[in-house]
Amino acid sequence: MTDQAIAQQDDTEAGWYLRFPLVTRLLHWTVAASIFALLWSGLWVFNIHPRLYWGDQGYFGAPAIAEIVADTSGEEPRYAIHIGDLSMNVTGVMGRGSGQPYVRLFNYPQGFDFGGNRALHFTAAWFLVLGWLYYVYHLLSSDRLRQTWLPTRAEMTLRHIWQDFVNHLKFRRAQGDEARRYNILQKLSYLTLMFLLFPLIFLTGLTMSNSITTAWPFLFDLFGGRQSARTLHFVFASITVLFILIHLLQLLVVGFTNYMRSMITGRFQIRAEDTQ
Repeated sequence: MTDQAIAQQDDTEAGWYLRFPLVTRLLHWTVAASIFALLWSGLWVFNIHPRLYWGDQGYFGAPAIAEIVADTSGEEPRYAIHIGDLSMNVTGVMGRGSGQPYVRLFNYPQGFDFGGNRALHFTAAWFLVLGWLYYVYHLLSSDRLRQTWLPTRAEMTLRHIWQDFVNHLKFRRAQGDEARRYNILQKLSYLTLMFLLFPLIFLTGLTMSNSITTAWPFLFDLFGGRQSARTLHFVFASITVLFILIHLLQLLVVGFTNYMRSMITGRFQIRAEDTQ
């Protein structure tokens, strides 16, 4: 069934309406697949050198602001995360029997080398950049940014934001027409992700590229050096992971099947109990 046919049924089929147009759904899943590939390959890149620095130089022996270390002096290797003077034992959560630290989501197929991993990371990055650019264009050209993402003046009051925050803490589901709209925390988080976090991820990633920084050396000044950019890239990616986890948790609270269906088919149902 086409989007137009669904839209025509909105007035006659009670409780159903077109929540997401086709282009939004396609861009959403393109971006989601790109992020998954980036996280998967990015963690394997990080495994090669699991240390974070500040400045332009970074190597084993230089002071790190954060690192994963392995102690192989005993019978069984022990692993820890060091952040400044803080230390967290992660034995059994991270690490290999060989004593090399690691962070990963899934294993690669046997024989998949580092060059293939970097190629996957860069390919996924370009898919994300192009998807993001078209998503921004779609939001602006369709007026969806103003209609669905930008907060109203009433929503930006401290009282309204606090009440919405409390509703999230209590896992309250939006009722009636409220379920048709993004709440203020959703709007602010989506705007932050699309117009702040993603651009910072792109720019810090570009700063780690020799060819890019040769043409645009100002990126070193912008982020304080190549290693600073790598550290910030890791931090921004981690914040993205946190966003995804909260996003999935909220889906479970508000109705996973209904919202997942709306992002696949476009159809969203306002159930009878939600209108009472």
